[in-house]
Amino acid sequence: MKIMLFRPFDIGAWFTLGFSAFLISLAESSGSGGGNFFKNLSDDSDYGEMGDMVRSFGDTAHDFLDTGLGIGLAILAGFTILIVGLLLLWLSSRGRFMFLDNLVHQRTKVSRPWSEFASQGDSLFLWQIVYTVILVAVLGLFALIGLTLFGPLMIADAGWMVVAPMAALAGTIIFIIVIAMIFIDFFLTTFVVPIMHRERVGTMAAWARFLTVFREHPGSFFLFGLVYMALTVAGTLAFALAGLLTCCIGIVLMAIPYVGSVITLPMSVFLRYFTLDFLGQFGDEFRLLDPVNEGPNELPEFDNNRTVIGTEDLGQNGSTDKPGPEGSGD
Repeated sequence: MKIMLFRPFDIGAWFTLGFSAFLISLAESSGSGGGNFFKNLSDDSDYGEMGDMVRSFGDTAHDFLDTGLGIGLAILAGFTILIVGLLLLWLSSRGRFMFLDNLVHQRTKVSRPWSEFASQGDSLFLWQIVYTVILVAVLGLFALIGLTLFGPLMIADAGWMVVAPMAALAGTIIFIIVIAMIFIDFFLTTFVVPIMHRERVGTMAAWARFLTVFREHPGSFFLFGLVYMALTVAGTLAFALAGLLTCCIGIVLMAIPYVGSVITLPMSVFLRYFTLDFLGQFGDEFRLLDPVNEGPNELPEFDNNRTVIGTEDLGQNGSTDKPGPEGSGD
């Protein structure tokens, strides 16, 4: 990470590499606490007047949707949201391979990895669509089964001794589904994408190769997931603290799309290299970070800090004054 971003420090390279990191973030979203907010809007609370406004707006929206024009606009809005969401997901899928390829080769390019890994990016995009459809279908089926089981009990006003065990079972199933979703997404972006990059294969083929090694070392991968989560939390807290120490100016800057991706590059680059190093220990077929290029009879060269360097780190005159990533070029 230090060699990539600070040896030498090149603000242009940061913004170029940050662009691919920004593309990755396009498909990421987080929930909000809006439900609790609206739950507290009632005539008996301090937000009674606001509650009246919300209910009045809801009644107006309901009346508008009863008209043909309202239904048409609602369909158009839903279709627009769907198209925009798919576009962001596609850009994010392409961006994952751009960011990964730049780190593997220690360069900052845009057009080359965009076109070189177009097939893999599109495969990842389509896989995520199919996965989402299947996930929604499973959750919908689970909700239907829940309504079928709990509906009669609620109508019959069954006691808690009957409802509680079923609620505990439903909660356990939901918890398992959520954990499975988290790890599937984590394994996909952390390990499957690098395998796709190295082997130039589609998503399903990469999943098959990953599951082969995962079945042999499941504990190692789950433990790594916990370590990765801890590092992510620690890095996020560190950036938050740095933002507070700048009188919240840093926090405002990190909240700006693209700019935030550039500022947080050290954590993004470190975590991506960390995952590649972990994956590479399971064999040459999973190693993306090759050792320095050394001939059979050549000794490795070192810079002044005793860091091993390869020929790709040398300047035009063969010196090691400015090792580091290539220019933005493309």
